[in-house]
Amino acid sequence: MTADWTRGYASDIDYTRGWYRELSPLWLDTALALAGVAPPQPTEHGPVWLELGCGHGLSALALAAARPDMTVIAVDFNPTHIHGAQRLAQAAGLANIRLVEADFAELAEDTTGLLPPLDYAALHGVYTWVGDESRRHIARLIARRLKPGGAAYLSYNCLPGWAAAMPVQFLLNAYGQALPGPKAAAGDQARDLLLHLLNQGAGFFTGNAAASARTDRLRGATAPYLVHEYMHSGWRPAYHAQVADDLAAAKLSYAGSAAWVENFPDLMMTRAQQDMAASVPTRALAETVKDYVTNQPLRRDIFVRGPLALDARQRVARLGALRLVALGEPGAALPDFTLPLGSPDPEVSRLFHPVLVVLAGGPATLADLVEHLARTVPDWGPDSAGCLLRAVAILVAGDVLSPCLADGQIQAALPGVRRLNQALLADSLLTGAAPDHEVRLPERLASAVTGGGVMASVEEMGALAAHWAGEVVMPPDALSRLARLGVL
Repeated sequence: MTADWTRGYASDIDYTRGWYRELSPLWLDTALALAGVAPPQPTEHGPVWLELGCGHGLSALALAAARPDMTVIAVDFNPTHIHGAQRLAQAAGLANIRLVEADFAELAEDTTGLLPPLDYAALHGVYTWVGDESRRHIARLIARRLKPGGAAYLSYNCLPGWAAAMPVQFLLNAYGQALPGPKAAAGDQARDLLLHLLNQGAGFFTGNAAASARTDRLRGATAPYLVHEYMHSGWRPAYHAQVADDLAAAKLSYAGSAAWVENFPDLMMTRAQQDMAASVPTRALAETVKDYVTNQPLRRDIFVRGPLALDARQRVARLGALRLVALGEPGAALPDFTLPLGSPDPEVSRLFHPVLVVLAGGPATLADLVEHLARTVPDWGPDSAGCLLRAVAILVAGDVLSPCLADGQIQAALPGVRRLNQALLADSLLTGAAPDHEVRLPERLASAVTGGGVMASVEEMGALAAHWAGEVVMPPDALSRLARLGVL
């Protein structure tokens, strides 16, 4: 009898090929500063960063290319994922990344020094896709390897936001367990049944608007998304208080959210709701109460092993040094920003345009923005700097702005980033489906400016591939945005 190495995790179809900006140390350090917590302090040899459950490793590869000063370690138990990522790392000539095929139990009990002491540990989605035993291994691994002051990032499906849709997941997963053969086929059948129930006015759906909306969104879901989001036997969303309790055993304390806007309570809750959350006996329960207020389905939590609070002066200095870059072209229309309380406060939203005018000239620090806006924005007052922080957090949430690296770091990153992007595009063109199917393009390209990945349109990727093939690109400014963001 063949042992099941999957431990109940759906592995007969590749994971989706995504980039996750919150995994970046630059991103996490800024989120911690917003929350008033000191970020990790790496040694002179540079940060050591680990991703558990890296999938195809695209976030890890982008970080390795954009941060040659970092040691990047990415782990997945699926050998297909690791093999593909190793091929890309070799093609891009990335010497600062280790891609490891292992499961959490092996790593948690490792006594051979496979993992060095860590400044950062990151998990995207994984924690609530695996069973209780694997969660215990994750906590033990982090306890053994994360340095004092180190940061652990976990994004996970949370309650109560997922509560109404849990029956949707149950039916999808039950089909996957009951039917032989590939999970993707079972998922398609289960989705068809769910959509039929929805269309026929089944009582569960008529009485649950959130479940109806989530099921309706499954119409266009790809097979990898359907399988990996819903069809693991260990799938179980968690309350923040439960996750905080799990990680307290590893001496980890909740420090703040990697979703920058969520570190501003007034952007998430009314004054009365804030007072209500503040009245509960523990911070873990306060965060859980906030999730009830916002009906949060996904948390992006940062835990720190031995957090130190920043005083007001330290926080101002760290945030003032934050460099920002505009991701779009100057004059591009802004997306609609919807916060839990609705549209942003006018005192905040009035700063969107002035910020983008300054950044149209190139990256600038937050201190530069304050200095410029204090001279040019009418009625700039003592509360305006706080409004600016909130405006920046909202623009970042909308993928309008991004934190960016220093000029010296950008120059050091450009060669590796170019090689990785060439490898990513070549891999997409070589391994795409038959001509009558869409070529599988990467979701993002690596960026030497942001220190991670940036969204690129299909047109931009086509122009970039043509440019690297020696063709004349028309119009000639088709690549101007990617060039400005350090993609080529």
